[in-house]
Amino acid sequence: MKKTLKEIASHVRGELSGDPKLTIKNVASLEDAGGEDLTFASDERSVEYFEKSKSPAAIVPKSLKKFPSKPHIKVPDLRLAMAKILGLFEEKKRSSAGVHKSAVVSKSAKINAGCTIMANVVIGDECVIGKDTVIHPNVVLYDRTIIGERCIIHSGAVLGVDGYGFAPVDGKYEKIPQIGNVVIEDDVEIFANVSISRATMGSTLIKRGTKIDNLTHIAHNCKIGEDCAITGLVAIAGSTELKNHVSIGGTAALNDHIVIGENTVIMGRAGVTKDIPPNSVVSGFPAQDHKKELEQQAAIRRLPKIIEKLSEIEKLQKKQ
Repeated sequence: MKKTLKEIASHVRGELSGDPKLTIKNVASLEDAGGEDLTFASDERSVEYFEKSKSPAAIVPKSLKKFPSKPHIKVPDLRLAMAKILGLFEEKKRSSAGVHKSAVVSKSAKINAGCTIMANVVIGDECVIGKDTVIHPNVVLYDRTIIGERCIIHSGAVLGVDGYGFAPVDGKYEKIPQIGNVVIEDDVEIFANVSISRATMGSTLIKRGTKIDNLTHIAHNCKIGEDCAITGLVAIAGSTELKNHVSIGGTAALNDHIVIGENTVIMGRAGVTKDIPPNSVVSGFPAQDHKKELEQQAAIRRLPKIIEKLSEIEKLQKKQ
């Protein structure tokens, strides 16, 4: 469905420069935009590219020093505007609420109004799913898993699998029963092939608004705060707690029984071995203040030249 620039500007509360009646059919990148496609120009270099492109209009940040001559919409937050505009043009699949005939749902499970349960989903005993939640194909919910409202669980996710608990006895491992569960609060999105283990006792908890990317593992008894952003291939060991608004980069690993303070950023590939105070930015292994880590990495890269100079000094001293 086509939209006018006036409609789009109103949708993102932006400042329009150009013909308000100009119609837009779709949204595309600068490289791919055609004659009816809206695009995005994030900086002066992108603006130059946009001026030469086929795209009739662009979304640009208000912070630009020079604005394009072609029609454009100025916005304070380009990324937020992008999210709103892509949603405006998104062709949403019309899937009515209900349970697919191939899903296996325990008789004791409770599925609230407006939920969509897709093909081959397995829902165990005493599970509870809040209203307007969408569960994509091949998701498994172990017994007593609780999911809040408006959640999205993507294909292949497994929630409530046994926590990894064993007691060594005479060179063997005795399994520790995992009698807890997993609780997912409202507005959480869990992506493909995420694994969240049930608690040994009590609940593994994912709080409201958190987003967990593909192939992440969250171990038993973890507590993940509100509005956390956890990207792909992250591993969080048992009983670790993330306070609110923690962001974790891809392939990072967190030790067990530690606390990550609110508003902390953990960079990709970091190895976190101890508690991190609030408002930190950490990287490296073991993870430390990001600026300090960069300084150390720079120093390491300078070592060969330092060693070479020391060797030259040593040779001169021997000649003397």
